[in-house]
Amino acid sequence: MRSMEEIYEELNGLIGEGRWTEIEPFLRGRMDEAREEESNGVYVAAGNELLSFYRQSGQYEKAFAVSEDILLLMEELNLEDTEHFALVLMSTGAAYEGAGRPYEAERCYARAVRIMDGKKGGELLLAEALTRQGLLVLAGAERQEAQEPGLNQAEPFPRPDQAKPLLHPEQAEQLLVRAEELFAKVEEEHISREGKDGAPDDQAAIYRLTALSGMGEAAFRRKDYVRSLACYEKAAEKSASLFGASEGTRLFWKNCAAVCAALSDPEKEAHYRAMADGASGPECSGLPVSDGLSGTKPGGNAS
Repeated sequence: MRSMEEIYEELNGLIGEGRWTEIEPFLRGRMDEAREEESNGVYVAAGNELLSFYRQSGQYEKAFAVSEDILLLMEELNLEDTEHFALVLMSTGAAYEGAGRPYEAERCYARAVRIMDGKKGGELLLAEALTRQGLLVLAGAERQEAQEPGLNQAEPFPRPDQAKPLLHPEQAEQLLVRAEELFAKVEEEHISREGKDGAPDDQAAIYRLTALSGMGEAAFRRKDYVRSLACYEKAAEKSASLFGASEGTRLFWKNCAAVCAALSDPEKEAHYRAMADGASGPECSGLPVSDGLSGTKPGGNAS
């Protein structure tokens, strides 16, 4: 039976060569081998890779079936309080998001948060789960308010006739603030180990920008424009330092301009619009052009 290192190496080879039709039978074969050898760790790891493949290829029902299989196995093994269980929940939540089922996705992320909360060394996964959960709560609160104006001013508990809980922008903001604080802590620890020139983790950096963007959106929606501007300015500064005057950075500058308009500050609004339109773009700032995060527009859904 192959080790997980060998499985990952062969899987990466299939992906690199674009042999997409071979991925499903390859991973299924590795799971069958692991089941015969009673190698539960390999079975779960290969299953999670298959879950991700199904999600990325839009085969959501297959993804949910694999998820149920490996989560049930892990529960039987009393592994439901482990990082591996949380990782499968994250993959499952992403599949639910792709399938347009945000309520189920939010439940997966919420459970991952409960598992990872307080686990030493699991701060990044916890922050990612908080970010995903926070964005879903924010988007859900907006949909909820659009369907029934004034609902978010009700009591923050389920009504007797309501199967799903009320969602509040403030709840989303709390989740995102906590996520951003965790990302900042991990980044500070990285710098203390590697120095300022040590390259940060790109995925963590993008998640942090996403959290900041969601915080800016949440503050804008409750009309705290000063707070919203501070979040977007911080996101724009970090995005520019990491990715240059990318499309994502320019979108953050546009967000800053929109908030400045709400603050009735035409001078700062013009400044940020000029930056977003290229007046202070890469040819002026000296920053390299690279792909970055797509932020969110004030008053729009978080991405």
